[in-house]
Amino acid sequence: MQNARNTHLIRFGVYELKKDTGELRKQGIKVRLQGKPVQLLQALLERPGEVVTREELQKRLWPADTVVDFESGLNTAANRLRLALGDSAERPHYIETVARLGYRFVAPILEDTDAPSIEIPLAAASITPLRAATNLHAASAGRSRRLLWTLVTVAVVSLAVVGAVAFRKRPATQPSFRQLTFRRMNIGCGRFGPDGQTIIYEGLERIGNRDLYLTHPSSPESRPLGFQRCTLAAISRAGELALIESGKGAPRQLLRVPMNGGAPLTVDKGVSSADWMADGHNMAVIRGGLYPSLLEFPRGKAVYQSGGWLSHVRVSPDGGSVAFLDHPVRGDDGGSVKLVDGKGASRTLSDGWASAQGLAWAPSGREVWFTATRSGVNRALYAVDLSGRVRQVASFPGTLTLFDISRSGLVLISRDEMRMAMNGAMTGAMNGDTTEKDLSWFDFTHATGISEDGRVLLFDESGEGGGPHYSAYIRHADAASATRVGDGNAVAISPDGKWVITMANQDRSRLTLVPLSPGDTRTISGQGLTYDWVRIFPDGTRLLAGGAVAGAKLALFTQTLDGAKPQRINTNTYLIQTAISPDGKQIAGIDAQAKLVILPVEGGEPKPIPLGFYGVPLRWASDGTSLLAQNGGMVPADVFRVDIKTGKYKLWKEIAPTDLAGVMMISPAVISRDEKSYAYSFNRTLSELFVVDGWL
Repeated sequence: MQNARNTHLIRFGVYELKKDTGELRKQGIKVRLQGKPVQLLQALLERPGEVVTREELQKRLWPADTVVDFESGLNTAANRLRLALGDSAERPHYIETVARLGYRFVAPILEDTDAPSIEIPLAAASITPLRAATNLHAASAGRSRRLLWTLVTVAVVSLAVVGAVAFRKRPATQPSFRQLTFRRMNIGCGRFGPDGQTIIYEGLERIGNRDLYLTHPSSPESRPLGFQRCTLAAISRAGELALIESGKGAPRQLLRVPMNGGAPLTVDKGVSSADWMADGHNMAVIRGGLYPSLLEFPRGKAVYQSGGWLSHVRVSPDGGSVAFLDHPVRGDDGGSVKLVDGKGASRTLSDGWASAQGLAWAPSGREVWFTATRSGVNRALYAVDLSGRVRQVASFPGTLTLFDISRSGLVLISRDEMRMAMNGAMTGAMNGDTTEKDLSWFDFTHATGISEDGRVLLFDESGEGGGPHYSAYIRHADAASATRVGDGNAVAISPDGKWVITMANQDRSRLTLVPLSPGDTRTISGQGLTYDWVRIFPDGTRLLAGGAVAGAKLALFTQTLDGAKPQRINTNTYLIQTAISPDGKQIAGIDAQAKLVILPVEGGEPKPIPLGFYGVPLRWASDGTSLLAQNGGMVPADVFRVDIKTGKYKLWKEIAPTDLAGVMMISPAVISRDEKSYAYSFNRTLSELFVVDGWL
């Protein structure tokens, strides 16, 4: 007999809904959907093709004595339902919005029942062949046995099927992906709004076209908000934006502005990362971008300092601690995930990552999620709990960058195509071709030096092609290919182009001197000094280095090539991006206030060179009276000739690739003595932004 109680199913497209339980499945796999969105779907499916008014839905979804913002609640339920179905308000396949009236279900549906079950009487299933034979007439014994064996067989098979279904491992719920962006741009940051659905992100098609955009998973459209020089740092629960504004030649400013519009209010300066605290008034911030890099929690209270740089500060859901990324090497995004509380007690949750970008707390506060990789640049998504246990959440071809996790468990993430390319022109090139061309080798080619005659170019590969320990290469002007010289970062090339310096990416306490012709490779120890950067003096007999001895501040040193102990230069000024004068007596560099200064090698007070831009020194002119300096952070990048006495400058060359889509940065160029050979690297990142449901 048939079971009288059957479960009704409503099928539409690739989905099916169980009417009695409200369970939604897609091609047999359960879709995470509950509460008001399920009730809304049930109401629409009861009257397919008809408009269900907003007033009817209000009565259906909310009891009469419920106090609720109905309009917002219904919109949220509809958006959540569309997200689960992969639907769009603009081009609906299932749920159509009828302006000012309500909603209508527009897809064809099929209503049916589950397959009927067969009930086996317990008495029949328990009869044995022997007992049947003694009770039945001999003439019908054969037929009875066959009938009884059939009934027993059916019972056993039925029980086996039931057991198999009951104990079969149910397939894991597959995450659903909703693509939000479709234009050829770089996504710099993104956050969920207070409703957990609205998204604000920074999009950059090319320098000068950066803006903040607002979008929603239910629509493929993005609306610009008009903050063209700002980076989104965070969104408070009250809908207030924390923005970081940067202008040409001006320090970064921390702003706050209502999400729905209004005049920005300047909060602070010199902040590179920020997140709202639970009260919606205070923030945790990372201050500085050069050195030192400080974490303040709350703003104004320093709780952590890095010798490298810090990024991605995020306040925990309970407000008691902050997670962040600590990058020990300036200019390299490798590093560790760390945690610090309001008293300044810090600990490392996970370290040893070759590239780490993107971080967010899980809603429970028991895990910190981040995107990183042990080698190369193809970052995957990981989670680490507060005891340091790491698990991989997801991995895809390409690079992932995590931006945010909503309180309901939606994940905002981008899939990026990342490359560092190298362009340049070299004297003595094949066929006499001295025009600028692509000199890239693998996927992350970084130009670090060029010989004085412009015929030997030094670079390194720190991406997938460079391997876990990175790789250093040289390229001769008259060669069609590059030559690998060793592991590690390419640091500097001797003026005569006969030897280079490399340094291991995980051990910065020693340098390796590699000859480019037959000869012995040598190692120089820092003898307690951890190197930050290294330059070779024009005479090729000694080194200029920046770095720190354990427990001391960053300082400047000189060191001879015989490996003698480094000698500290008598100055309290620390410089980066340095260039040494032709006579070896002066150093041009960037100080802690991001100003271009000249410092005597023998020590003393630095002399600032007043400029109207952030000038990065590239090399001195042969006569020692001027510098070639690049306007750092700009794309295209202008290289100027700067008079060191007056600060006056004029354009030498504009450097940039022809295609500027997604180009975020142009690295400082390397230039030969006669200024006819040069090379520069640039970062290009093209992104697609997604909302993912099902990872949490």
